[in-house]
Amino acid sequence: MSVSIINPTVIAGPAYIGTGGVIIYVEKDIQVEDVAESWNPKTTFGDAGERHKSRLFRLTFKPVGMLTSGLLNYFYEAHLAPSTYIGQSIFPASNQTVTIYSVSENKTYGFEQGGIEAPPDLTCTPTQTLFGSMKLVCIGAKGVSPTNATFIKQAVGSSFTADTSFDYSKIKTDIYNGALGSLSTPYSALGAMAGWQIKFGYKTKTIASSDVGIADIHLESDGFNIQVTFAPSNLTEAQVDTLMGYQGTNAVLPGQAYANSAESGDLVLTGQVLGWTFTAKQLGAKSAKRVYAIGEHRFPNGAIQMVNAMSQTAGVPNALFAFSAGS
Repeated sequence: MSVSIINPTVIAGPAYIGTGGVIIYVEKDIQVEDVAESWNPKTTFGDAGERHKSRLFRLTFKPVGMLTSGLLNYFYEAHLAPSTYIGQSIFPASNQTVTIYSVSENKTYGFEQGGIEAPPDLTCTPTQTLFGSMKLVCIGAKGVSPTNATFIKQAVGSSFTADTSFDYSKIKTDIYNGALGSLSTPYSALGAMAGWQIKFGYKTKTIASSDVGIADIHLESDGFNIQVTFAPSNLTEAQVDTLMGYQGTNAVLPGQAYANSAESGDLVLTGQVLGWTFTAKQLGAKSAKRVYAIGEHRFPNGAIQMVNAMSQTAGVPNALFAFSAGS
């Protein structure tokens, strides 16, 4: 018996991403999901068969925790300047390519137009790197027909000049102290048992086109926000109750924004060794979890949840987030 065995061609190895002049190194891998949407005509004899409707490519990855102003400006551009981005396309006016550089192959795999679908959350603690997982989404280039050879994917590149910006010394971890608005002690010097988690709300709206699939994707104001969670290390239960505004003259009443309560303001996180600061704008405490047990800190990981309120100057939305560089 003649047996034909097809030998596998194994393709593996590290890669990094380039987009908009920014190089993003990843902690482990870059996962690329081909998202095809279809529809199926109905007949009395059953489904006629799936037909194509639209396609996009979604890249999911966890950036290496290299702390640079360039990465922060790219990841959080919409939260740094919401008036520029809310309601606008997540893709630049000119098509911005997204390229995967496969180091071991010395090849590139690219997309004609990409933008941020979900920025990474920030974890400010000495025991973790900064960035959580993030997502880029790629659709067909603007002003280009699907019949074009470079509508959505670039031709595979045969070689590239290796980037040299990777730097272990830029992977920064630090101890962060928090200060809430202009409040006095202890809220002017807050510690966290497991660091601070800054969550960046980011909601997009897909605009469909029957002729090309997806015409554009816009950033919605709905779901665009910032939240912070932490487990306080130096607050008593009574002090947490005060922060929450449960009752009394400073109680948060129905209809009031948590972030406009008496115990609210900008939350400034300051690195005690390297001096970088991260500011979540106009926050107020929403809820708190507690544990009563032997060997357990009263406030578990992520016990305090803080949420923001939008603000504006002369009718223009203010920034939700800010940072300043340290060493």
